[in-house]
Amino acid sequence: MKPRKQAFPRRLRRVLVATDFSEASTHAVGRAGHLPLADGAKVLVTHVLPSRMPAEVGARALQATARELERVAGRLRKMLRAEGSSATVDTHIARGKPVEAILRRARAFGAELIVLGRHGDKPLRNMFLGSTAENVIRGGDLPVLIANRRAPGPYLRPVVAVDADETSKRAASFVPTLMTPGSELTLVHAYDVPLEYAVFPGLTAKEHKRYRQTFKATAERKLKALQRELDAVDIPYHLVMENGGSRSIVLEFVDDQGADLLALGTRARSGVAFALLGSVATDLIREAKCDVLVVREAEPRD
Repeated sequence: MKPRKQAFPRRLRRVLVATDFSEASTHAVGRAGHLPLADGAKVLVTHVLPSRMPAEVGARALQATARELERVAGRLRKMLRAEGSSATVDTHIARGKPVEAILRRARAFGAELIVLGRHGDKPLRNMFLGSTAENVIRGGDLPVLIANRRAPGPYLRPVVAVDADETSKRAASFVPTLMTPGSELTLVHAYDVPLEYAVFPGLTAKEHKRYRQTFKATAERKLKALQRELDAVDIPYHLVMENGGSRSIVLEFVDDQGADLLALGTRARSGVAFALLGSVATDLIREAKCDVLVVREAEPRD
């Protein structure tokens, strides 16, 4: 689809930024400073301390944390002012286990988005699975933005990895809240051509093309519902469809196009799509060089 005139009606009003004062957290704070927030939005910068510490140590840790947290908040206020934002920034020191404390505070605050940094490279089994960011995604139903690098400015080239399911709709519909006029949204879908290499040797070039086109057309039909939903809320986008594996297609596209954000959706009932080592979503989160937004499917209500 050709992009239409852009309109971005919805802006975030409440954002929680979690920090442990590391370099990765500095990236998260910097990214929050470039988000296009609503007028009068509120940003909460939070740090988690252990629930149990010796009294003397605990008092000193609390004072030191409060000072550092205020320094971080001050930097974020300056960034937001420079962007022309009227958002306010407050701080909060939570107690307990990081994941539980972050989610508890996010819910109490009414956060629409949690922003976290991703900590550096580790061996395959530990690089991302089990990290604070992954467990925050698994444990809650709020969108989580993982800042992988320093933010030079607003997002200009966001990409959404899409499939024909509800989670893709949610992810694609959420991304424009992080975009500014002049940015360009791209949806990327990888479709499969079954038995391609077994069938092709016996086909003419014309039959070969028609065989591929059959499966591409099927994929296009499955994505119509997603496209109708985006069209209905006037979200401008490009749709790119490529034959191949989702992991390689999406990562190559992100790298080739210099994307600054990759968004994807995950299901609520499946233990999160990337809970198993080797899943496509895990690979995308682990290997993408840009920031990653993960949008959960809404939890079912009893």
